[in-house]
Amino acid sequence: MPALKNGRHEKFAASIAKGLNGANAYLAAGYAVARDAASRNAYRLRNRQDVRERIDELAGKRHGRIAVQQVTNGIGTGRPTLYRPELCEMARRLAMLGLTDAEMADALNIAAITLSRWKQNYPEFRRAIARGGAQADAKVADRLYFRAIGYEHRAVKIFHRPDTGPVQVPYVEHYPPDTKAALAWLSRRQPEKWRERQPDRADDAGGKSSGRARAGRAGQATARRGKADNRA
Repeated sequence: MPALKNGRHEKFAASIAKGLNGANAYLAAGYAVARDAASRNAYRLRNRQDVRERIDELAGKRHGRIAVQQVTNGIGTGRPTLYRPELCEMARRLAMLGLTDAEMADALNIAAITLSRWKQNYPEFRRAIARGGAQADAKVADRLYFRAIGYEHRAVKIFHRPDTGPVQVPYVEHYPPDTKAALAWLSRRQPEKWRERQPDRADDAGGKSSGRARAGRAGQATARRGKADNRA
């Protein structure tokens, strides 16, 4: 996300991401108030959605850089990576990519059993992986939904005119609804109504056996009639 429009809010978020407590971050942002008031105001400011998201982003970038450096050092020295809280952000991003536990362990330069142990022993690490997977699923579901109902977005075409040079022409790109995406979405949301039914093998086998039985009985009846005609 871009920097916050309010400069003091941006400074506050950056200070919190660096590890300052609420009061110190509030004062560092340029607010001239008593320390008790700074603590109260910092609490309210930190709970604003835009400020909270900005703090998470800045802290995530910082933790991500630390985690990457740690893994790189481990690979360079031939030693396995040691657990640090900063690895949670890296694990969340790996989970968003859809990596398996084995692939994630390889990316973190640890054994698969170590990854399993970390998930058991460090709740914040386990939650980060779960959050990354949920975020990835949510993004895919969001894209699938708009693909199903159709969507549009603004775009620009560039033309070259000999007299004026390049000319940018804005327009709106339209994408019609996709029936396959709609069926995929509905089959997961309401499977009892929209999931494609597969023929039951037992019913199919029963139908075939019943058909064979009827054919056999018809053949026997024909043979009996033929014998009766010969005797006559």
